Amino acid sequence: MDLGILDTIIALVVVLLVLSLLVQAIQTLLKKLLKMKSRQIEGSLKDLYEQVVGAPNPEPAPANSRLTTIWMTVKRVLGMKVQVPETAADVFKDKVLDQFKNIGRKTLFGNAVLDSLSKGDLFKVMGKLESEDFFPDYVSKFQTLCDRIEDLRKAVEAITNDPMLRGAASTKIAEIRSILAPIFNNVSAILDGTQVKPKVLFADLLRLGQLDFHGLLNLLNEAQAAIAKETEIATAAGNTGEVAALQKLSGEFAEVAKLIGDLSQKYVDAVSPLRNKIEQVELWFDTVTQSFDERYARHMRTVAIVISIVVVIVLNANFFSVYKSLSTNEVQRKLIVDQGPKILERSKSQAQTPATPPNLQAALQQSREEIETLSNTYQGFGFTPLSMQQLQSFVSSLSPNQPWEEWWGSRKNDVVTLIGWAIMVMLLSVGAPFWQDALESLFGIKNLLRQKSGTQNIETQSGAGQPKE
Repeated sequence: MDLGILDTIIALVVVLLVLSLLVQAIQTLLKKLLKMKSRQIEGSLKDLYEQVVGAPNPEPAPANSRLTTIWMTVKRVLGMKVQVPETAADVFKDKVLDQFKNIGRKTLFGNAVLDSLSKGDLFKVMGKLESEDFFPDYVSKFQTLCDRIEDLRKAVEAITNDPMLRGAASTKIAEIRSILAPIFNNVSAILDGTQVKPKVLFADLLRLGQLDFHGLLNLLNEAQAAIAKETEIATAAGNTGEVAALQKLSGEFAEVAKLIGDLSQKYVDAVSPLRNKIEQVELWFDTVTQSFDERYARHMRTVAIVISIVVVIVLNANFFSVYKSLSTNEVQRKLIVDQGPKILERSKSQAQTPATPPNLQAALQQSREEIETLSNTYQGFGFTPLSMQQLQSFVSSLSPNQPWEEWWGSRKNDVVTLIGWAIMVMLLSVGAPFWQDALESLFGIKNLLRQKSGTQNIETQSGAGQPKE
């Protein structure tokens, strides 16, 4: 391959890489400025709530409100505030964002912003939300549960204070109390006096944990067996007073057994819906997150194409003009090829360390500086951006008063320019990573050809002359 042609291709790829990096920098600026990713995550939170809670989707807007819908969409894209009817999903989303904002995930102006969302972080935040967001009728169910737990606590205390409780039975009751103690303590967190609080945190309800009702009943049976044995001994000794007291204690054990059995069902009725919601969140999180990734990728591709169109027009990056300039201007071509390794290294360093300053203002300033540097680099290659004079010339060429030949000639030039711009937009749409890899490959081919050419020169017989490189 002729190294001159290869240099032309390399120079063209360098130009494409610079323009692709410029598009990428502008895209990053817009993403930060308009909080595009955060807005997509907010939408995913609403989708997740609707899937878990089963909230009905809003009815489609009537045909006569399409213009309003389009205008609202435009306002969202521009980052303007949009007044829309608030749904349960909106309330949930706002509460989650408020919690993230409280832990520092916010912009310079105090607005919540999410560049990422993990399942663990979401569960932690959900624990701080009020339970009615997921389980509206929790108050009645947990009131019944708490009443039964209070009855059980009183019954166990009555047995504990009974003077006839001793020996093996006393040991079993102590074990039962140690199992129930955390439940008694956690119940107090959701009660206001004897009534369940109207607003209880999700985590406080889940903190009740699981109860081993089967184990409790086994311990109770062992305690009753111990009481029955003591009753037999007292009966054999003819101690009627002690027998009556032990029979009364045995009746209290039977009452506790009944309370535990009743509590088991009430516990399932109250706690299971909460755990089902957690399981639903875990089940749907990955699905909703995948949908978010796909939707976000599509939006970013669309944004990249729009930015590419604007960049190509503003910089007048006509593919035909750029190629013609590079193929005919050896000085310009050599300048661009010489800067190729530097630009390639810069592109690779940005890809390896894509970290953005935590401060939004610093991130925006960094993006602006990157855009200015890349724009100056493109102009430094010798290409001229679209000028006001060219726009005025285009407008004047549309006048029907000029001769037909001139008018038609101008239109043909306009079509060629539009095609050149369109080709450049399509080339930029593949992204900077593609042109980075392409440039690395081309430099590798060039080095290989140089080495091969140098080897041939060395192996040429004496007196045969030097072949041209």
